[in-house]
Amino acid sequence: MIQIKNLELKLGKREIFSDLNLEIRRGEKVGVIGGEGAGKSTLLDIISGVLKPTAGELKISGEIQSVNGVYADFSELRMAEMSAIEKLKRALNGLNDGEIILLLDEPTKNLDADGIEWLINFLCEHENLTSVIVSSDRYFLRSTCSRMIYLGDSQVEPIRIDCAPLLPPTPSGAIPIVLEVNGLLKNRDGEPLFKDVSFAIRQGQKVAFVGHNERGKSKLLKTLATAYQNQDETGGCLSGNIKFSQGVKVFSVPRVYTAAAAKTEFDKLAFGTANLLLLDNPTACLDLPTIETLEKSLINFPGTVIFVDEDRAFIQAIANRIMDITPKGTVDRIASYADFLANETVKLQIKEKYKR
Repeated sequence: MIQIKNLELKLGKREIFSDLNLEIRRGEKVGVIGGEGAGKSTLLDIISGVLKPTAGELKISGEIQSVNGVYADFSELRMAEMSAIEKLKRALNGLNDGEIILLLDEPTKNLDADGIEWLINFLCEHENLTSVIVSSDRYFLRSTCSRMIYLGDSQVEPIRIDCAPLLPPTPSGAIPIVLEVNGLLKNRDGEPLFKDVSFAIRQGQKVAFVGHNERGKSKLLKTLATAYQNQDETGGCLSGNIKFSQGVKVFSVPRVYTAAAAKTEFDKLAFGTANLLLLDNPTACLDLPTIETLEKSLINFPGTVIFVDEDRAFIQAIANRIMDITPKGTVDRIASYADFLANETVKLQIKEKYKR
């Protein structure tokens, strides 16, 4: 279906590919992974005909323009276009499995858990659909692809996250509480982003804010950061209060939109100045090797982490407590993400909280 032999590509003085060989058969779902600048998206551009290789041979069903081989390129559906699952559904509607080669570049970016599951089911149900997928979402890749192609150098500089001194145990020996939140309410355009939000977080817990309420969970994270930075117990909410325990040192990483900006933020953590991290979608613009390095660093971090992210494998690896931040309060459970999603009581609670 796709044959690449001895492919080379040079852009100016930079060599992107050298002697690349690849064969993809009809119906295969192949994942393409690698570090930043390894040529993942560039490979899709070559397959689609947007870029011409410097040397080598590319064959797609004999002739890419052949009447019997309709060719479709969805690689332009990147992050900016993936804000709604409906856009992706419309783009994929009516594809002929036996004739289409589907190119997907980071298709799960900005999709919630339900959107990702829909796309997984779509690809799995269309067994004859040939797909080449660039993604850093390991859960998605494992659920859809029969094999992976790794491009570029596997060496990645470690993300270093040191920790400020931890709070000592309480006189009774209990793990200290680092953050207490009571009765938070915040509106947007007259509608609650979140309300009745109350919880206490102990040192060492790694808490993921999840759920369909995309604006609400990120806004709650920002509210916690604002409360700490401005020493304002309301964090800008209409009601409620936020209390960080004495000795807690918070470092907040806002959502950024380039890998370079993300690296700059994490470099700031190399001085051991924080024991509580607030992370807003830290994997959003990172490649897979960097995500795996960040993941290991956070697992080894002895302090507390509160984060929002859409990478299910990342959440599963790090979080030991999950909170669904609904517009009507929280569904809170000390559990892994997989156990949280599978729990029938949790499912009923979430359904009730999102009911209009």
